[in-house]
Amino acid sequence: MSVKEIVEATGGRLLSGPPDVTFPRLFTDSREVESGGLFVALRGGQHDGHVFIPQAVERGAAGVLCERPPQGVMLDLTAERLRRRPLPIVAVTGSAGKTTTKELIAHLLGRRQRVHKSEGNLNTYTGIPMTVFQMDPRDRVLVVEYAMSRTGEIRELTSVAPPTIGVVLNVGLAHVGLLGSIEAVASAKRELVEGLAPNGLAVLNADDRRVRAMSAVARRFTLYGFAADAAVRADRVRLHGLDGSSFTLSTPRGKAEVYLRLPGHHSISNALAAAAVALEFEFDAAAVASALHGFIPPSRRMNILTGRNGATVIDDSYNASPGSMQAALEVLRLAPRGSLRVAVLGDMLELGDHAEQAHDEIGSLAGKTADILIAVGEYAPRMVQSARRAGLAAERALVVEGADEAVAALTPWLNAQTQVLVKGSRGMRLERVVEQIREPA
Repeated sequence: MSVKEIVEATGGRLLSGPPDVTFPRLFTDSREVESGGLFVALRGGQHDGHVFIPQAVERGAAGVLCERPPQGVMLDLTAERLRRRPLPIVAVTGSAGKTTTKELIAHLLGRRQRVHKSEGNLNTYTGIPMTVFQMDPRDRVLVVEYAMSRTGEIRELTSVAPPTIGVVLNVGLAHVGLLGSIEAVASAKRELVEGLAPNGLAVLNADDRRVRAMSAVARRFTLYGFAADAAVRADRVRLHGLDGSSFTLSTPRGKAEVYLRLPGHHSISNALAAAAVALEFEFDAAAVASALHGFIPPSRRMNILTGRNGATVIDDSYNASPGSMQAALEVLRLAPRGSLRVAVLGDMLELGDHAEQAHDEIGSLAGKTADILIAVGEYAPRMVQSARRAGLAAERALVVEGADEAVAALTPWLNAQTQVLVKGSRGMRLERVVEQIREPA
């Protein structure tokens, strides 16, 4: 069952984490919990399962179904574990790009020391304890995502695991449906800067005005980006289509030429954030450039794959927000001259009252960057209508019911000149499109 199905069946509410995670098994005995399972904290005559929530999490439970919030117990346990094993903590938050940036940071720092990083969706008040419990005595740095679905959630995390370095990437419409406004999203992200350890460093995106403004509450901060006053900056940027980009990395510790295998302008921004963190660990620009060259992105995030009949597949199906969707479509725009550019797009979830306008805007952009749009989901008709208004021919802007129909509509177009972008929120499960059109590994 998925989180959404469990919430509906029990009449409960989701306290933390994404609504589309699926649990293969459930457990009522904490001693039997297996990784990825759901622990149900039953209250009986002799034992209360709530007492055993920390043990279930430590054994790998990916979710907890309970009558009362367990975060106090779990966060206390996390604080105690970190008190006994203090490590530098690098925490990353933002509306888009968290996982890729976390992986970039771990990759850079891992060149010199053993790094423990959060995996998958372990970025909430249940996931952070799981990450901490899995640390090895040989680990020297902890790199984690601090996600949120409500005001105060990041503050709770920083109260038990105050970061040595806090990275804020951007503030966008992701989760605005849960918080109500983009200003509320910015306030929730700012909790990371406010909760840094004494003398902690805030690494802030100079190109996002809401993030830049967070410098006012930081004891120490570094700006990164493309702005002229960014301490860690990309100059002389050259985009090489789907092959990546190159640029001059300018830092207080020198300059170096960087070749990045990740396509798109937004990928350079993420790399600059990682570079700013590495500088705090005594890297110079040349060492950063050398490490960035070898970085390979995580699964389903700007993966360039070979598809059927020689087509190229841009698999960015892991998740979607308006900002990340715009960035992905700009990557599709970079396809070689003569290519047939196809966008398979799913709904962007958790946008609340902003959903209609956001999907209209993405549809309009798709009409300008793609030759064919195949849209899936509740807002697919809006995206298609906007794409047609932007100039896309009616027969090349299609609404389909799901992944199988998307594949059927897409298949006749697949050839060596076709570039296919696949992107949508996790709940849309568009990775099923990728699985059907890619060449077997």
